[in-house]
Amino acid sequence: MTLMMWERNLRLGSALIVACFVCLHLVNHSLGLVSLDAMESMRTGLARLTHSWPWLILFYAALATHLLLAFVAFARRKSWNMPWWQKTQYLLGLCVPLLLLPHIIGARLTPALLPSVEGGYEWVLATLGNVEGLMFRQTCLLLLVWGHLTMGLHYWLRIRAGYRRWLLLWQTLALLLPILALLGFYRATADIGVVDLAIRWQQVSSGFDPQVAMIASTRQWLEGLFWLSLAIVVSIHVVRLYLQTKGTSIQIEHPLRGTLRAAPGMTLLELLRQQRVPHSAVCGGRGRCTTCRVRVTNGGENLAPRSAQEHRVLESIGADESVRLACQLRVTDSMAIEPLLQPGSGLHRMDRPGGVAGFEKPVVVLFADLRDSTALGEQRLPYDVVFILNQFFAELAQALEQTGGHYAQFNGDGLMALYGVEGDYGDACRDGLRGALAMQAGLDNLNKKLAAELSQPLRMGIGLHCGDAIVGTMGPPASPILSAVGDTVNSAARLEQASKSMAKALVISVRLLQQASIPFEESMVEHIPVRGRQEELAVVGISAEETMWLDLQQQLAEKP
Repeated sequence: MTLMMWERNLRLGSALIVACFVCLHLVNHSLGLVSLDAMESMRTGLARLTHSWPWLILFYAALATHLLLAFVAFARRKSWNMPWWQKTQYLLGLCVPLLLLPHIIGARLTPALLPSVEGGYEWVLATLGNVEGLMFRQTCLLLLVWGHLTMGLHYWLRIRAGYRRWLLLWQTLALLLPILALLGFYRATADIGVVDLAIRWQQVSSGFDPQVAMIASTRQWLEGLFWLSLAIVVSIHVVRLYLQTKGTSIQIEHPLRGTLRAAPGMTLLELLRQQRVPHSAVCGGRGRCTTCRVRVTNGGENLAPRSAQEHRVLESIGADESVRLACQLRVTDSMAIEPLLQPGSGLHRMDRPGGVAGFEKPVVVLFADLRDSTALGEQRLPYDVVFILNQFFAELAQALEQTGGHYAQFNGDGLMALYGVEGDYGDACRDGLRGALAMQAGLDNLNKKLAAELSQPLRMGIGLHCGDAIVGTMGPPASPILSAVGDTVNSAARLEQASKSMAKALVISVRLLQQASIPFEESMVEHIPVRGRQEELAVVGISAEETMWLDLQQQLAEKP
């Protein structure tokens, strides 16, 4: 895994941790519509988790990590011409710390240092309701955090399976939760009424002058640290842009915009956005789709080769070496490009008939192929070959129907099937194995029926793999089918091909066996190269006459 992928996963993981806390916090606020006691009861129950040392370390580490990675991304940017949602998310995120720091100090640090302050809702709401402007700032904080959070979740989930199907529900919840939280907050604050905070603060802080001074200095120190960090990041950003653009001679020839001058090191997508050239990028320039792809018509020999991530994505659509992802291609020399998709080819265009309209989802992919079909055609009349192939596919179709598989593609003497389009991932892995065994059993029955007509039994190779893929309707408008594309699909096809060289009826990825909770001996594992992947794939190959075949049948029969 590359450094950029580690950074992206770390940023996503830290965001999800913070998001869980925020959602629980807003639900807690909304109970103010019931009563202050209801709010306090839920807070007390959650405090067993949120006030524990493991959670405090995890939460504040996630908060700091997310802010630090945001600063890194900020400093690394080479252009601020980007979709409005990305700009808005950046601005919302940078405004949050200024409002969040006083809240953390008042709600967490103050009760920790002053024993007389209980730190419950009664203290916080009394403070908010009786200090001028504080309730307004807290409302802004809630809306800023929620806006930043929901925008990030939306643009992360929008290409995943099931999200758009429930989009109206997600939008309703995203609208209702902050509204209910604010209403509960205001209602509970009104119930507390007017409080003389000056007298109350004197009571709780009397005799704790060092602690009070420490609270004030901590707030000043943290706010100063934030402004210093932001100033450093902005300075780095400005200096990098100046050094990279000073005296550059790199030129990019664009068919619609003519010659564009580029700074070395920036991505092609960053250049196009900087020059305000419309260009598609459904995933936001993260290398998770191919909508920003371009063809390099001149100067491609001087460019760095595709990265592993870029190669996997483009390999999934069978793109040749001249096709590159604009978001991954670093500009290091002059070149001429040709955009391959119209500007604005976003998700709204993916709903049109034809083409590909799908979402990312973990699935099981099965490829089955009849061996020596060419020789079969040479030895028999065409109608006899059609008769045998029809019988062959009838057995495969029956096996799919019995095990819950979905037919996805047909290629003359083989097929591709999917498991897990709906339902549990682990169940799909086991059903895929059952489907492969059922196909082989069906082929054995067919060989018995045609024993008198065949000079040698029909043989078949099957490849099974699992992982994330883009699943959806694909193909021409008149006859679209439900299928899948992606690295997982390509790898499954390679496993079926590997069954020939390994002389095995079934080649299964170790990942699928692990997901299906099927034990296997390490001595059976082989590592095979897969085109388009830098790492070899760990697989297990078995045939019907081997002991593991029977063991696999027995284990699958015992598992639900």
